[in-house]
Amino acid sequence: MPPDSSPLTGAAWLRLHSTPEPVEIQKATKETRAWFVVIEGTPYFAKWYPNELLDTWVAMEIKIAGPPLHPRIVPLRKAKRCRDGIVLLYDRISAEDLSSQDNRKKFAALPVWPRAKACLDVIAALGAICDAGFSVVDWYEGNMIYDFEAEQMWLFDWELCHPVSAYTLEMDSNYGSSRLMAPEEFIRGSLIDESTLVYNLGRFATLTLPEYAENLAEVLSKATYPARDHRYQTVKDFRTAIRRLTVLG
Repeated sequence: MPPDSSPLTGAAWLRLHSTPEPVEIQKATKETRAWFVVIEGTPYFAKWYPNELLDTWVAMEIKIAGPPLHPRIVPLRKAKRCRDGIVLLYDRISAEDLSSQDNRKKFAALPVWPRAKACLDVIAALGAICDAGFSVVDWYEGNMIYDFEAEQMWLFDWELCHPVSAYTLEMDSNYGSSRLMAPEEFIRGSLIDESTLVYNLGRFATLTLPEYAENLAEVLSKATYPARDHRYQTVKDFRTAIRRLTVLG
């Protein structure tokens, strides 16, 4: 996706081209900025990255989201190089952020069918990223939005992913939610690979589908086994096993 270029800053370019005015989204971190915008009548989610992140975070976003590696990944449509960095324009999805506790409760109250479908869609999307040779990093409910009307899950935010299938943890604990994280993600120097993601997904499935606690006990126990060698080694293998035992099997 070769970007267009502009002599303006990212924020100035958005103010010039968005009608109505861009609505900035308040973020906890200052490395990037984000807005809801409408450009030439099309609504987008816009995200600005500084120049120093072009070869790392931006490169990962472009490789995974533009064009998306899976239909449940929010598509990256355009990239605009600006004086101070780059603006990425994604489809704006009418959906609710599952990082909100209220939205998670609303999602948990859905019938089992849409929750099972959403769970399998998440597993399939992250599996596609692994199949493309990347390591998924910092995946949790904050990287998902759910369209309650269409009963459709969407995933986004890939900037911290690694362009390799495994990497060594260089922090005391990994990015993500401790509710979903594998034991090795709390140990500096640990190998993080696809079996780590299997653990994360096993925890997500456990929390998403409590009705299947007995039916899926063997599958989820294997997915979340503390010793990584005893887990499913690929997301694809985990998805095959859990799909066979859900309502979608």
